[in-house]
Amino acid sequence: MTPRRLVPGVARLATQAYRAAFAPPPPSPGRLVLAGDVGPGSWRLGAFEVVLKPGRLVVRHPRSPGGVAWASRPPGAFAAAVEGVVRFAGVAGHLGVDERVRGRLGDQTVASVSPAGGELVLEGRLVGPGGGAGVPYAATFRVVDGETLELALRLSGGGEVASGGVPGDALAGQAGTPWAELLWERTPGASVFGGGVQFSRLDLAGRRLPVLTAEQGVGRGAQPLTLLAELLGGAGGEWWSTYAPVPVLIGSDLRGLYLTDTYPMQLDLRHEAVASARVYAPALTARVVAGSSPAELLEAYTRHAGRMGPLPDWADRGAVVGMQGGGEKVRRVVAALERHRAPLAGVWLQDWVGNRAVGFGQRLWWDWQLNRDRYPDWDELRSWLAGRGLATLVYVNPFLADMSLRPGGRPDLFGVGAAEGRFVRTRSGATYLTDQGDFEAGLVDLSDDEAVAWYLDTLTAKLAETGTDGWMADFGEGLPFDAVLKGGTALEWHNRYPEAWAAFNRRLRERLAERLGRSPGDFVTFFRAGYTRSPRDAGLFWLGDQTVTWDEHDGLRSALTGLLSSGFAGYSLQHGDVGGYTSTVAPLPRRVRTRELLARWGELMAFTAFLRTHEGNRPSLNVQVYSDESTLADFARAARTFVAWRGLRRELMAEAGATGLPVVRHPWLAYPGDPATRGLNEQFFLGPGVLVAPVVRPGRSTVTAYLPAGSGEWTDPYTGASHAAGDGRGVELPAPLGRPGVLLNAAQAGREALAAALRAAQEASG
Repeated sequence: MTPRRLVPGVARLATQAYRAAFAPPPPSPGRLVLAGDVGPGSWRLGAFEVVLKPGRLVVRHPRSPGGVAWASRPPGAFAAAVEGVVRFAGVAGHLGVDERVRGRLGDQTVASVSPAGGELVLEGRLVGPGGGAGVPYAATFRVVDGETLELALRLSGGGEVASGGVPGDALAGQAGTPWAELLWERTPGASVFGGGVQFSRLDLAGRRLPVLTAEQGVGRGAQPLTLLAELLGGAGGEWWSTYAPVPVLIGSDLRGLYLTDTYPMQLDLRHEAVASARVYAPALTARVVAGSSPAELLEAYTRHAGRMGPLPDWADRGAVVGMQGGGEKVRRVVAALERHRAPLAGVWLQDWVGNRAVGFGQRLWWDWQLNRDRYPDWDELRSWLAGRGLATLVYVNPFLADMSLRPGGRPDLFGVGAAEGRFVRTRSGATYLTDQGDFEAGLVDLSDDEAVAWYLDTLTAKLAETGTDGWMADFGEGLPFDAVLKGGTALEWHNRYPEAWAAFNRRLRERLAERLGRSPGDFVTFFRAGYTRSPRDAGLFWLGDQTVTWDEHDGLRSALTGLLSSGFAGYSLQHGDVGGYTSTVAPLPRRVRTRELLARWGELMAFTAFLRTHEGNRPSLNVQVYSDESTLADFARAARTFVAWRGLRRELMAEAGATGLPVVRHPWLAYPGDPATRGLNEQFFLGPGVLVAPVVRPGRSTVTAYLPAGSGEWTDPYTGASHAAGDGRGVELPAPLGRPGVLLNAAQAGREALAAALRAAQEASG
């Protein structure tokens, strides 16, 4: 690590220590007072009823338990105005949040109530404990659909939130531009799920969650790796660090809420009876969703977020194998896997642009042009793969790097983009060169229609040359807060950028399909960065860059947590890099893959929407699926398992497109009637009828699975052993290397055929 990276690392550690020592307490509601001529009353908005009285505001809906969909907590204030400064600082997308509150106006008056045109508007002031002029506000309620009610809160005195600070930072909050805060009642003891793709926690109760798209970090709490990664490069990450945060919360009390804002915010669930959302802007928009089950809440939420439809038919007929190194290696690995009877759907060749060697490991040349030095036989290779029924996938992202540093003389796309002003800019008007840790790159300004059109034309032409069937659409979380955009502020666009990147790639699929005479639905694109509405345009997600370890912070167990949490945010088609991505060497602790870790990771991902391998950032140091006969056999078995339940997977993908339910379901989402399922974090369900308990700890040959109360009889497809759920109980299942714990419910359609297919997948390969 260079001194340039050491300084921000030390600064981040100091900021983290400050936050730990001076963490703000969770907000409590102030008083809700009816002023002037306003008295208690109730107003009907579609199926919703808004009830107002001193010290209490209640939103009722017939499908909510007890008829209450959302409520303020006595003494009743549901809004506050906060004055302060927040700084978002970091390097290469690794961000922290440093919030300093200077004052808070938490008492609320309601001076007027205006029902008109299908809306209800409450107006009044937010004042401090001593009274005073305070801040005027307006809260507008309107029906979005039969199960969704919107609450828009606007504070006076605020225009656009200012941003500024030193490079890599942003400041939000100036005198006269207060932050809007929404408060509501929580049920004591209730679990809260959501928050996007969360890697450390499934139940967010008791936590304060920043909603800020960022790199996930290296270690994220696993020590000493996190401390050293933070010290030497500002890259250790926080427990909440994620590429895909989403401000949606679904409680076990069956109360649901999401925000539509893209400004960064804090969701505070530390108080047992009160929750809050603080948006770093003078306005916010929240939506209450009503339902009698978590599935109904998720269905209502995904009407807004968008739903992910089935992948193209070829995409899950087998595994997609990630490789780098040229055509000869591709042919050799494919032949070896076929010899082991591994069903394959394609190969993913991220190095189609060529590699560069850097301190972090092996990185790509970010110029999105076919590297004929690396693949002189690209066309013949692609034809060879197609002849075997295999797709070819590549890699792109929204950056372009300066290729004047690269030998070869290919067209300088970065130079063209910079000359035409296609990248986000510095305040001086120059191209903003974003720090990527090992090099710098320009980020395409997706707020600028002309920049979008240019990049669409550029990538369409370059991808058409490859004849590709899909691509990893990487990054999207790296917009600097001090950048200047044509179509808005970086503060507003930072979380919005991943949504725009997904929408851009949808248009890119359409353009490429037209160019190649194909259907847009033929292509697979997969993303790690996201926000609320990314599922609307994304075809598939993956979990990003876990370390090649077993731990719950940033290893295999964290990948399982991310897989389960995704489903509560509408990320219904999710998968991960088999084997993890990030390995580390000195001066960081040495972390490289073992055969056992690689095999168990493959077993887990064999029960997701898409099965894909990654060589990682240091391919030569890590065990690969093609390293030897044992790893080839391990992965071939996982690929056969993936294909064995393909019929069910296609049904679940269709259901995801229709309802928003994920393919991989958290136990509480599948069986909400059993309270014990809320605390389960190492098993999942495929629909209600298939239970999967993966092995996520080293050296284990058995695994414990919990059978939800009242779920009936379950059968182990490998041993034939039957287990009755009764009132809910745990059972120990054999799980030797090569298979996880799996149980099939007696009510599962086609259970015998599925069991036979899973057993057949275990047959020896080679």
